[in-house]
This record gives sequence, structure tokens and C-alpha cells, in this order.
Amino acid sequence: MSKTILIAGATGLIGSTTLQQALADPRYERVIAVVRIPLAHHPKLEQWVHADLLHALRPQRVDAVLCCLGTTIGKEGGDQAKFIHVDKDLVVGLGRWARTQGVPVMSVVSAIGADAHSRVFYNRVKGEMERDMKALGLPTLHLFQPSILTGPRKEVRIGERIGIAVARVLSPLLPARYRPMPHDVLAAALLHSVDRTTSGTYDNAAIRTL
Repeated sequence: MSKTILIAGATGLIGSTTLQQALADPRYERVIAVVRIPLAHHPKLEQWVHADLLHALRPQRVDAVLCCLGTTIGKEGGDQAKFIHVDKDLVVGLGRWARTQGVPVMSVVSAIGADAHSRVFYNRVKGEMERDMKALGLPTLHLFQPSILTGPRKEVRIGERIGIAVARVLSPLLPARYRPMPHDVLAAALLHSVDRTTSGTYDNAAIRTL
């Protein structure tokens, strides 16, 4: 049976790739993208456009929510509050909406090292987001914890590019969970998770398997 899915963060590296794959996949007859700026038209695509993601949401039955929201401290000008708003508050707010709408499956892109008790700001915020998402009691929650992501980003991230280059050189020596994760592999795994009704947390190896 064809399904309807909702994608948040559909303009970023992972979100846009997930959207492209979903639109080309016959398993999905309707794809809803929650965006700030309108995307190109597609017959399967419905767009909810608003400057504030949570205000774009409306009553709607969907079979799954895929959350690819995420930013960086650099992109937010060093403002930690803005980072928290995107990477935790919006994600959890979307989770609350999914719960009220009775969405059976929600999949969220987190990050390796997510830990609510971490001294590292980025890891702590991701960990707090995961903790709060689990507390919502969603029917099925998939948390994806990829390592550093590779792919054609729109913005230049010098530090990340250096990290990717080093990781690629050292990849044969690194444990599987720390090797660079191709963006299209993660996107495909997100779509495959729609059919999984048992909650789980996925590291690099589990993402590739899925």
C-alpha cells in the first residue's frame, strides 16, 4: 500500500536527498515537506511553508515522520540558544505533533556521541533531544546516530571538510562506527525505517544494514 510521509528539514544535505529518493520511490504516493522557502513543484509533493516550522504544522494523517533538522554553531553565529532551538526544541515539538496526530513511526537524525550528560555541548544537546523524544512515548521511534557525513553541501564547512579528508585517509583503521557516512546511504536507511515498527537506535553499521 502506498504511504504518505512527512519530511522536516528537507532543504539540508540529508533532508533534500531523502526527499529526492522518496519522490522517486513508488512506495510513497504523497510526500509532505515542511519548509521555510517553497521547493520546485512535483506531482507527489505537498509543501507546508512557514518561517517557523511548528507553525506550519496542521492536522494531518501521515504514515511516518522523518526529521532531518539540524544546524551548526557556526551557521548560527556562535549562538548556542539558536542551535538548541533547531536541534532540540523544533525536533521535540515535531515529535509532540506526531504523537497528537497518531503517527505510527518517527525517524530522527541525531549524531554519534549523543549523550545528555556529555560535557561536549553538541553531544549534550543531541542527547537531550533523544531523551526528550523517548519520553514522548511515540509508538515507534528510530534514532539515527551517523558519524561525520559526506556529500555535496550547499554551505562551506572548512573544519568539517578537513575532518572528512582525515577520516577518509584513516577509514581502514577506524572502527566502523567512526567511518564517514555517505549522505545517500543515510537517506535510504531513513526511508527503509518507515516500515519498521520496532523502535531502535542505529549507528553506522546498523544504518548500512538497514
